[in-house]
Amino acid sequence: MTPVNLGPQLDAIAAEAHAQRKGKLLERLIAVLFCSLPGIELDDEDVVNAFDSEEIDLIFWNAQHDQGLRFLDCPLVVECKCWSTPVPGREVRYFATQLKDKGRRNGIFIALNGITGNENNLTAAFFHVAAAMIEGVQILVVTGAELAALNHAEDLIPLLRRKLLEQTRQQIRASKLTAL
Repeated sequence: MTPVNLGPQLDAIAAEAHAQRKGKLLERLIAVLFCSLPGIELDDEDVVNAFDSEEIDLIFWNAQHDQGLRFLDCPLVVECKCWSTPVPGREVRYFATQLKDKGRRNGIFIALNGITGNENNLTAAFFHVAAAMIEGVQILVVTGAELAALNHAEDLIPLLRRKLLEQTRQQIRASKLTAL
């Protein structure tokens, strides 16, 4: 097991005044964390399309190792947001569109201060997470508090697995309501 203490690094990211440096620090932290997992390798970062209209923060090769992130896409796309407030729904919707356009079934959305809305009622950004599932895309949102709670890099695996299962259960419950 790879021990981690992300609290000080997350504090340094929060304290950084320059937005671009703040984003780079978070991307580096996430790259190191994910690359600590079995079968995960950083393939590319800050990938901009030919029209300069879209950027993907991190792309990982996911060898889908039995002890790693076997249950997630290869390649695996990760978006990092270190905003001082919860990230609004339009950003989540945009990420869902990026994933869908690239044929990805799922992606990771790191939002240090969470996303807007209420997860139980599927309001604001949580609505867009649920709506993406209708089109076959699952977005796993990971907050700064969840990252800070990790004791080992490998603790990320059950966290993501739990999020995937919770999201699926929530979608099933929501579809029961719409069927009534």
